[in-house]
Amino acid sequence: MKKRYLVRAQRALCALAVCVFCTGASADTKEGDSDAENTSGFLGLGGAKVIEKATVDRAYIDMRTGPGRAYPIFHVVENDEIVELIKRRTDWVKVKTKRDKTGWAHISQMADTFGEDGKQLAFAGAKQSDYLARRWELGFNGGDFEGASSLGATFGYRFTQNFTAEVKVSQATGRFSDSKLASIALMHQPFPEWRVSPFLILGTGIIDTSPDTTLVQSEDRTDTALLVGGGANVYLSRRFVLRLEYNNHLALTSRDSNEEVNEWKLGFNVFF
Repeated sequence: MKKRYLVRAQRALCALAVCVFCTGASADTKEGDSDAENTSGFLGLGGAKVIEKATVDRAYIDMRTGPGRAYPIFHVVENDEIVELIKRRTDWVKVKTKRDKTGWAHISQMADTFGEDGKQLAFAGAKQSDYLARRWELGFNGGDFEGASSLGATFGYRFTQNFTAEVKVSQATGRFSDSKLASIALMHQPFPEWRVSPFLILGTGIIDTSPDTTLVQSEDRTDTALLVGGGANVYLSRRFVLRLEYNNHLALTSRDSNEEVNEWKLGFNVFF
């Protein structure tokens, strides 16, 4: 069983290497495209340099200390005042006033502004690509762990658009035993821009198993585990993602044979 699992892991590594090569080869093309988009459009992905000045055509615009309604209002931009548009983050625009005050304004208020050419500025709604620029994600899930019901959480950091480092914890409750899992993994998305985006996972961790001593005469044990998996992210509205995931665990036990465990999970992730 261990040999068969190692063969699977080698195949998964090969597939991951091919994906890395393909996405790396296309990165230069995408980078060039994004540069062109930033020069022709307003506030591209991740925010561009100052490319526009706007004149306020409403009573006032609230400026907040951060891109969210939870941040306090510290300044008000008055009618006919000119502001510089620095960058955009989802539904918020970072602006700078003539008095060198810098803050964030909501696009619903910025819609009543005019550019240097006298035309009203247009702000497109938030797109999936806007949220691909976010680095952190938190998810909760539930599913089946080899016949046992499981609940878990995932915390990840996206260091490129294709790769995310994740920390996973979960607990499975079964008829004969309970299990606790903790692992670190690398997730690869070859096509992050797709609404339904497949991914591959490789990782390692530990599985702590506590048998029900009233039914099974066995001791608690903690085993190192290897992880190979995959699934798909389905991007919903705003920053929410529906995540379907399958993992195959190989518990490296001290007994004569290792144990292979299948896990299915469904949950939601939020980016921030």
